[in-house]
Amino acid sequence: MSVALGLFFVKLPDFVRTTTFRLTSTVFAACILLFSAFVYWEAAAYMLAGTDAAIVEESLAIAADTPDRRLNAIEDRLSEDPRRIKLAGLFRADGHRIAGNLESVPQGLAVNATVQNAQVVRVDQRGQEGMDVRAIARSLPNGNVLVIARHNGELNELAEAVARALLVALPFAIGLSLVIGAILSVRVQRRVTDLNALVRRIMSGNLGERVPVSGLDHPFDKLAVIANGMLDEIEVLVTEMAGVGNEIAHDLRTPLTRVRIGLERGRANAKTLEELQSVADRAIGALDQSLTVITDHRDREQPRQSQPCRSRAGGPRAGGRGSLRPDRGRQARHVAGRVRG
Repeated sequence: MSVALGLFFVKLPDFVRTTTFRLTSTVFAACILLFSAFVYWEAAAYMLAGTDAAIVEESLAIAADTPDRRLNAIEDRLSEDPRRIKLAGLFRADGHRIAGNLESVPQGLAVNATVQNAQVVRVDQRGQEGMDVRAIARSLPNGNVLVIARHNGELNELAEAVARALLVALPFAIGLSLVIGAILSVRVQRRVTDLNALVRRIMSGNLGERVPVSGLDHPFDKLAVIANGMLDEIEVLVTEMAGVGNEIAHDLRTPLTRVRIGLERGRANAKTLEELQSVADRAIGALDQSLTVITDHRDREQPRQSQPCRSRAGGPRAGGRGSLRPDRGRQARHVAGRVRG
């Protein structure tokens, strides 16, 4: 039981759960069904038009004959019908059958109208049989009514043939839709995986990484151009911040060293409270000088930070690697932490 449950809850591959795979498979399968319905509709319309034209032509030909030849024409039409799909009947004005294999004039069939759907009863050596037909009725000069009909079972046979073909081809169509969906989904999934790995490398401090661009005007390419421009600006900002930190550290090294030396000497040589106060005053002056150095650097950097950042090449880059070493990001964070401390 546990094995069966484990098989039922097997984790599907990532590409199967993507929207691209599901949408592509569904759309392709729907297109196959719509195409099959369109083929059936076109074929049925063509066969129906051909059947109606043949019925109209035969009814006009028989109605144009003389009364004696009409009976022979009806018998000839019915004798050349091995599939038992042709029907004809000649009736008096009161509905009495004169000739043909129709029991009566179909109920609801309009006379001297176009070809219509009707239900008739076929009468021959095999007995009576109800049929759905396409029929036309014409009034003759002597008052009789001529009915020419044709069984529309061919349309049903066509529908069955299309259904059989669809059942045979449907598994292959579904398989093809799944393959196409998988191919498209795997391509998108691969690009997303590569992008995730690239973001992790950038987060680890490798600011020289850039999102690759295929040059095919793909939505991913547009996103890559925007992301690469943002990375260019971040790289410039981090580089400038590292440079400012190095400059501050260099400028503060001398005054802070003097403060330390002065305090050490004062602690070792001062004999009175006044001498200790003098040493402390000199240390405070040196610290004020250090604070002035930091303020000067801040005032110089503010106008530069208010301008848009550009890469060293003069503009955003669409791809490639920058000249910043991978450890510069960590160095910049370390220097920034030292300055804040």
